[in-house]
Order: sequence, then structure tokens, then C-alpha cells
Amino acid sequence: MEDNNILEVKKIRKEYKNQVVLDNVNFSIRKGEIIGLVGPNGAGKTTIMSIIVGLINNYEGNVLIDGQDIKMNKKVYKKQVGCVIEAPGLYPNLTGYENLMYFSEVFGGISKEEVDEIVKLLGLKDYVHKKTKKYSLGMKQRLGIAQAVLGYPKLLILDEPTNGLDPNVIPHIRQFIKYVTEEKNISVLISSHILTEIEAICDRVLFIKNGKIIEEVNMHESIDANNEAFIFETDKTGELVEFFSSKSIDAVIIDERKVHVKITDKQAESFLPQLIQVGIVVKGMYKQKVSLEEKFIKSMGENVIE
Repeated sequence: MEDNNILEVKKIRKEYKNQVVLDNVNFSIRKGEIIGLVGPNGAGKTTIMSIIVGLINNYEGNVLIDGQDIKMNKKVYKKQVGCVIEAPGLYPNLTGYENLMYFSEVFGGISKEEVDEIVKLLGLKDYVHKKTKKYSLGMKQRLGIAQAVLGYPKLLILDEPTNGLDPNVIPHIRQFIKYVTEEKNISVLISSHILTEIEAICDRVLFIKNGKIIEEVNMHESIDANNEAFIFETDKTGELVEFFSSKSIDAVIIDERKVHVKITDKQAESFLPQLIQVGIVVKGMYKQKVSLEEKFIKSMGENVIE
């Protein structure tokens, strides 16, 4: 195991009633890294997360958390992993705060000050003293996240953490996740059907389909280098299209002063001096990014997003 990896998933295979739901799944997460896991319904996201946190034990392969195989040391995920998978486990007749204090005692070594800090960071102060049976789905999700980060574990597993949240609350959760990775060095594995949120927060994103990881996207690099494109602004759109056509490059006029060109960064830089030489003045040039959603749809070969 690499020293910087907090999680390693190796050759995981899982069957349900002779049906393969996970097939040779391999990936790792470095310390302080946020990894997204996205795929269609039934792709295997919740299953792999459930294996990592010890909810599913009958599988082939290995899961290492901080260098320890969870098959050999079943206590490792209890001490080092926090999770929200499907519905958070809360006691309905206790208040949110009583739930947090109860779990802090169960986990041990968690101070009241730490609980108060988490409540404040997640914006729960106005609700935490109400019984959780009166909570909305979104409030239960927020309290579930608070419970998951008690003790600041090394790894946080979040399955659809924004499920049921009001749109104005989602950026707050995103900010909190970034805070715990940057300030507490917690690693995060997160699944979500809101790909714009995954794109905004993750360092890498894994695409899973039919139980297999089919692609990994580094969010600090171009999402799709093969589909980079630029918009050129010029008064000579026709001449610009002819220029690129002579070089067998696709160029399309999108309005009277803009041309869409499929080229890379290096090509764009090299063509600018050539355009000046042939008398085509470029008044503006900016990169058109491929979104994670566009990349996802292309990789999946379908228009279905979970």
C-alpha cells in the first residue's frame, strides 16, 4: 500500500443470487482527497460503499483502510470510517443533540466541544434540540453527516448526502466537506446524482456501470482532452472557417462573430501567429469546457443519470 493512501479497494467481486453486481473493482483514495462515484441506478455504488464500511461481508477481494485489511481487523472501519449510507440511523424520540451526544459516548473520546463545533459548522443550531422524528428528510441527512464526522474519522463515506436537502443548503454541505478534507485531512468517497456538485467538489471521479469502474476522471485536468474546443471571436468568421478547414480541423460558425473550433490548448497557441499572418484578427478566444455530465453521458452511452 502506498503511504499516502487511506483506502485501497482491490479486485472486489460480489454476486447476489448468481448475478454479478461488482466485477473486479479497483481504486484507491489518498489522504485528504475527495473521490466521486457516479453511475446509473443499480450500477453498484451503494454495494461498494456498504462493503467498505463493513455492512456487507461476503465478497471476493480486499479492502484496506490505512493499510489494514478489514477482513482481518473488523474494528478498523468502526474507528476510522464515518458514513451516511441510505437513511441515517437516528433515534426518533431523542433530539438531534441527544443523538450526537449518545453516539459520541458510544465512539468514545469525543468532547462536547467537538460536538458543538460540528453542529455549528453544519448549521444545525436552530434544529438540534428538536426531536428527530419531527425532522424533514433534509434535516435527517444533515444530522447524519454530523454523526458520521464525530471524532473526525480518517475516511468519510457519503451516499447521496444531499438527498432531500433544499437547494440553498447544498452549497453549505459542499463547503463543510471541503473544510473537513482541508482542515482535518479526512478523505471522502461521495456518490450523488447531482453531477454539478460532484464536479465542484471532487479531485477525481469514478464512473461505474454494471458493477465495473469504466473510467476515472481527474478533475484537476481537462475532463475530456479529446473533445477540447475553443470559441474564436472575429469579424472574419468565413475566412477563419476556411483557415481551419485547410488544416482538416472542424470549425463551425455559431453567430456572425463567433466560431467554434475543436482544438487543443497547444494548437490554439500555435495558430494565433498564423492567423495574424493571413490577416485574420482574433478579438477574443476562450476555452469551451466539457462538463462532467457531458463526459458521463458519453462514457455511459446512454442518457440516464442517477
